[in-house]
Amino acid sequence: MPTSYMKLAYEDKVLRPGALTEIRLETGPVGFTLDVGLNYYRGLPLSAVERFELTVDGERVPDHQLLFELNDKLMPLSQLALAFTEFWSVKKDLRVHVYQGGLQAGDHDVALTMVLRCVYMQLAPGVWGQVDNSASRTLTLSEAA
Repeated sequence: MPTSYMKLAYEDKVLRPGALTEIRLETGPVGFTLDVGLNYYRGLPLSAVERFELTVDGERVPDHQLLFELNDKLMPLSQLALAFTEFWSVKKDLRVHVYQGGLQAGDHDVALTMVLRCVYMQLAPGVWGQVDNSASRTLTLSEAA
């Protein structure tokens, strides 16, 4: 059944400057983290994520390289649908860990396609409004602390 998408004016909160940080071990970079904000006026459970696709410099990141961190818990994309007790507040970022060997220093074009089910907006039985949390931005890779 068709659903309605909402795209609110908080897109600048989704991908902010400083959101891209390298993950480095003693042997060198192994990946990066991306802090993702919520383009909505209230929080949602993490299980509301219906679609998540990340592209960096025109290359889609495979789902198996993604690990999500919220409330000090880590989980792969395949487990987000079960994370109904993990509440994503508008004041807290969802940290996405990407283990793909690392990025070169400098600027990177980051595109996020993310759709969330709005658990507060049931339009009909089994039909929910959806929040478009997609954004794209050129971000500078920060060095690991």
